[in-house]
Amino acid sequence: MTDQENIREGLGGAERRRFLEARIGAVERVWAPRTVRSENGVGAGRRQIELRYLGGLDVTIEPDQFLDLGEAAWRGRPVSFVPPSTSVRAENWGRRWQGGLLTTCGLSAVGRAAPEDGGMHGRAHLIPASVTRQDGSWTHGGEYELVVRGTLREGAVFEPNLTVDRTIRARHGVSEIHISDVIRNEGFVPDRVRILYHINIGWPMLHAGASVSADASEPGATEASGWSRQLGDPEPDVPERVNALVAIPDPDGWSHATIAGDSGSLTVRFRPDQLPYLTVWRSGTSGSYALGIEPGTCWPSHVDGPDEGKVGRLLGPGESFVVELVLSFGD
Repeated sequence: MTDQENIREGLGGAERRRFLEARIGAVERVWAPRTVRSENGVGAGRRQIELRYLGGLDVTIEPDQFLDLGEAAWRGRPVSFVPPSTSVRAENWGRRWQGGLLTTCGLSAVGRAAPEDGGMHGRAHLIPASVTRQDGSWTHGGEYELVVRGTLREGAVFEPNLTVDRTIRARHGVSEIHISDVIRNEGFVPDRVRILYHINIGWPMLHAGASVSADASEPGATEASGWSRQLGDPEPDVPERVNALVAIPDPDGWSHATIAGDSGSLTVRFRPDQLPYLTVWRSGTSGSYALGIEPGTCWPSHVDGPDEGKVGRLLGPGESFVVELVLSFGD
């Protein structure tokens, strides 16, 4: 830290705020979420919200894609996977998927699915959000907090009617993203919720010699000992690998999955009582080099694993449940 930063950190909440306001004329113009619109290329016309200066982390929120997280950079280097997509309006998942740091899969299907069920990984990534809040504000502790909130609905006449209220929080100077979803069955009959949080890491955080580890075990394991793999270089025509795991909570009820390498680390924290299953996707193919850390209410339909890991969570009429995720970047 610089001398000025040390002085600031030693102050109380109100004093810290006044210290910063004395040095920055309009804090909200520098630190608050910033709305932009993509005007060219694959994502032309899409709304975007930028979160900047998060302790070395910069990330874009995609309101036209379920309020997911788009391209992200850590300490000036890209960390999210960017696939060779055709268009957001292309005919299938592989051609329209934009990658980014987080893609929500579901809400009715995860993995391979028939067109009438939404196709591969469901419809969530096609649903635009209604943004209901986007601002920055001071906390009582003198921290500047960024909040983006929105609502989304996947429903149809005579079919399941599910809503999600999503809140994304971050703090200036802190390299963490907090996501909270409230998922509700708005219908009048019970329905399954299949949701998977597809967190995507690319080069240079993903590289040969980096490792991925998780508080999780293979299905049916008699001992909860954790899971890990070392990652290799990309090669042409290497088949993708998918591991279906059962999350293990720590004493505080959280599970952790981490990728760590020469360019830093990303740790994903989630609660197994909300998201009991973890999928780890490894694509070692040249040109499609990616790692997916994917907690969910289920595994993808096409992976090896017991059928009970693919059914999702049953919600009664009017019932809801909360999902909490934390993405933390470090050295």
